[in-house]
Amino acid sequence: MPPPRLRSLPASLPRLGQVVAPHTTGAGPGFARNDGRSSTARGYGADWRRVRAGVLAEEPLCRLCHAAGRVAAATEVDHIEPFHGLADPLRLAPTNLRPLCTPCHRSRTGRQARGLGE
Repeated sequence: MPPPRLRSLPASLPRLGQVVAPHTTGAGPGFARNDGRSSTARGYGADWRRVRAGVLAEEPLCRLCHAAGRVAAATEVDHIEPFHGLADPLRLAPTNLRPLCTPCHRSRTGRQARGLGE
């Protein structure tokens, strides 16, 4: 026989909002994803997706892992130097892009957000 179902939570349990922090990106203010701008407005529209696909097709392994003697599939494309606005030539310049795995990209982006550079 299955246990009886609760009709409501006991009053002694704290409300969910009191124990769970709101979701954040963990990155600095320059990397906020909740500023209300679309990905296209941030510089990641159709032209970016086309260039990104080309970078991943040309170099399918994470460049940082490869340099460290590891093999990992690249799933992200990183801007080596940050770009500033849609008209910035660094935004789509192949020499400013490198394929990275998700852990390497998150680590690099976190360091960049904290002002620690490479």
